[in-house]
Amino acid sequence: MSEPEVTPRKLLVVATCLLGVTFVPYVQVTISPMMMLPMTQEFGWTRTQFAFASTFFFILGTASVLIFGRIADRFGPRSILLVGAICGGATMLLLSRQNAELWRLYLAYALLGACGSSGLGYTKIIGTLFSRHRGKALAIFGGESIVALGALPLLTNALNVHLGWRGTYLTYALIMFALTPVLYLVIRGPGLSEGGTTAKTGPGVVPAAPLPVMEGLTPPEIRRDRVFWLIVLTAVLGGGFNVGFTAHIIAAITDKGFSPTVAASVFSAGTLLGLIGALAIGFALDRLKTARIMSVFGLLSALGVSLFAVATLAFGGLPLLVTGLAVQRIAMAALPPGTTYLQTRFVGMRSFGEAFAMQVVVQGIAMAITPPLFGMLSERAGSYAPMYWIVVIGAIAGTGVYLLLGPYRFGAAPARAR
Repeated sequence: MSEPEVTPRKLLVVATCLLGVTFVPYVQVTISPMMMLPMTQEFGWTRTQFAFASTFFFILGTASVLIFGRIADRFGPRSILLVGAICGGATMLLLSRQNAELWRLYLAYALLGACGSSGLGYTKIIGTLFSRHRGKALAIFGGESIVALGALPLLTNALNVHLGWRGTYLTYALIMFALTPVLYLVIRGPGLSEGGTTAKTGPGVVPAAPLPVMEGLTPPEIRRDRVFWLIVLTAVLGGGFNVGFTAHIIAAITDKGFSPTVAASVFSAGTLLGLIGALAIGFALDRLKTARIMSVFGLLSALGVSLFAVATLAFGGLPLLVTGLAVQRIAMAALPPGTTYLQTRFVGMRSFGEAFAMQVVVQGIAMAITPPLFGMLSERAGSYAPMYWIVVIGAIAGTGVYLLLGPYRFGAAPARAR
């Protein structure tokens, strides 16, 4: 008999995933903008030089994600999550000892990228645990991540103020090390831990039934699939460009005349409001059964960036700045769980780990390019106006792509057992 859709065991696994995704990949992604100003001021680097750390972060993350995706599909995600937590903590220790040599910064952030790509294991776990309510599960999972992403800048800023940026890196290292045994003990069960099953053998023990073959395309079919690549394109136009925007967001807000503390607070407030978008898209996708609803959030992203772009201390002030960023964050919070959900319905769960990894590879290239690109364009133009134009145009283009997707291919029921 199959396990019910919601059980105490599943809820414990979900809670552990929420904790892990907060303090491993999401800390690694959000920490860079908060470190730009204190580290460039201490070492005399330019913002573009520091932004190249994000490039190395995404380059190595892109290079490692395919390996992690294949391991997660074949052996379960627990092993890659353990590697991510241990290596992430060790790299944070290295960063706490950073000096003025840029190559050390780039190497450390490259290692963080490799560790962070293990986070795809959390997404695979949520997609595997739930089927009938997968959209809602991904939305709630994404919603908690939005709360974490909103709180982490405030936490990082507080740590920077009280402990200095070196103490901040050290604190996050200790947290990652403490998470390792928790991940090891909780992430168990069919399809979740090494070997894919926890079935016992011996006298009097009934052999476990074979695990079901999940429905979906094979890796070669995925690579030839037009719809898969259209979904990847939306991830690049939305998430890829948004990473470049986020890498400069604290500096962009301070350039408008606001203090770094206000900038961190605005960034956190806007990010927290993104919870609305994450929850809305999950429930909408489960109910409406169409990818076209995603186009609404693409247009909202373009509107939000436009409002943020024109806001200054003298024009619109803090209300317009918060409004623009809130609208953009609500829209962007909907795109990752929405895109992931679309992959599960158009590509299926059979090779989801590898499909998700292929998407991350392409999206990671955009994420690696946009932070220094936006930095160079802003230095040449004397403002962040080129960045705003690129992000707005990308959001509008992504809106059009969502309208090209057809009906879902795969429903909620798994395929027959082997």
